[in-house]
Amino acid sequence: MSKPAAKSSQIPLAALTRDLPPETRAILLEPTSLIISTIPEATEKVNLGRRSLNIGHPNVGYFCGLSPIDDRAIVAFEFGVLLPDPNGILDARSCAKQVGCTRVRSLDVFPRAALKRLLRVAVSLPRERSTRIALAVP
Repeated sequence: MSKPAAKSSQIPLAALTRDLPPETRAILLEPTSLIISTIPEATEKVNLGRRSLNIGHPNVGYFCGLSPIDDRAIVAFEFGVLLPDPNGILDARSCAKQVGCTRVRSLDVFPRAALKRLLRVAVSLPRERSTRIALAVP
């Protein structure tokens, strides 16, 4: 049985990327494509106010987002502190307390395999947000 395709918001992704230089657009679209191919049940929602693409899942709701910033893209996991990160691609220093971010500056060094592992774990976290928050508090 095939999995359903990702659902998109009413605002097209092109609205988020239209003013970006081609290199930055490519850097943003690569992780977007990886997320959707790795987690086909994911839903996408463009938030022009925050200039982000928010990714949700039926089991856990919002779990990650992507934002173009200058010449790079930021991939942020809402509960990154709960994700095993043996490759060390998440940086919590510049994010909110429980969030883990990775910066994609070049597709040549894009951490595809590590990001796939993080995505799979992120959608397997407990369903209830309050439980995830409780787990994230040290």
